[in-house]
Amino acid sequence: MTQKALNRKEAERWREREDEDSLFRQLRLTVRQGLEIDGDTPAGSWGALTQVGAWEFALPIDKEGLDLGQAVLAMVCEEAGNAMQPVPLPDTLLALDLLSRLGPTARVVDDLLDRVRAGEHPVAVPGRLPDPRGVVAPGVTWKPDPVTGDVLLTGTGGPFAAGVGAGTLLVTASGPDGPCVALVSLPAAGVEVRPLRDHGGGAVASAVFHEARVPAEAAVLRGLAAEQALARAGLRTAVHQASLLAGITAAALTAVVSRIRGRQQFGQALVKHQGPRLRVAGLLARLDAVRWAVGDAARDLDEGRLTAGEAAGLIALTAETALDVTRDAVHLHGASGLVRDGLVAGCYRRAAWEALRCGRPAQLWDIAAHTP
Repeated sequence: MTQKALNRKEAERWREREDEDSLFRQLRLTVRQGLEIDGDTPAGSWGALTQVGAWEFALPIDKEGLDLGQAVLAMVCEEAGNAMQPVPLPDTLLALDLLSRLGPTARVVDDLLDRVRAGEHPVAVPGRLPDPRGVVAPGVTWKPDPVTGDVLLTGTGGPFAAGVGAGTLLVTASGPDGPCVALVSLPAAGVEVRPLRDHGGGAVASAVFHEARVPAEAAVLRGLAAEQALARAGLRTAVHQASLLAGITAAALTAVVSRIRGRQQFGQALVKHQGPRLRVAGLLARLDAVRWAVGDAARDLDEGRLTAGEAAGLIALTAETALDVTRDAVHLHGASGLVRDGLVAGCYRRAAWEALRCGRPAQLWDIAAHTP
């Protein structure tokens, strides 16, 4: 085994969990190897997730899926975050969760599920994901057309990962009769997808709706039905997003460990100096704590024990950890940490907006404190 391989093996010691059984660990390694071999571009990463069957993992058995549970999906999100390719993975998982539980569905939904399963049709959620209680963030509003029954969308949602072009937007909007979940196939009249400036964290976009008309059958959930579905999906989304952030944090720390091992100062590697070594050890300990919390939350979710308050605390903890650790990683790299195309700078910039997709940490801590 080469020295590079040995270093990588040691650098990944915090990415393995001792309590994972052999089958789960083999599945993790399969997903990781697929992303490492083919995932050097966003399109390659999306293709690798399709090849390992990530979409079948999420779909229930009655929709020709495998329904492997939230612990497996959390693992996939973590490995995808570690690959640092800006693909709308939590967004598509949210869409699969909502659409696969609609019961007898319209043809538009069945066709969409088939295309997502084939890896041909990423689904993106413009703007904030529903919070752990299922509350829709402000930004996009809807109103019904009293003549046709169609839905009109107005507002702006963003940012969302745009490394692969979304075939459909899953829009969550607030309106006079409660929330609405609508499918907008792109391109669409009245819908403008605006690429945002890429500062090194990967392609990002926002979506602007100018009274965009959505056919009645594409507004798949409204009112009370939407509230109930989003409340259930909000718990899953919090775990998936927390796992993605844990993966981004792990990617940053992999870069840091490589840096302090290779960088010489005063005639010896930085890793030999007590200050940097202890600082990195503290960061690794924080990542370990987050990964254990995410894994426990995923198991609780599978067993129906996870509450909205616990999910809010989880995503708040993970978001704060991702922001703190990636910032410290930039500092530990020195001037090279500011290079736009550097991995650690990309992790910092990606975490800066991914950490807010379920809400600001202060708001999530408030939800955790006041929600059972």
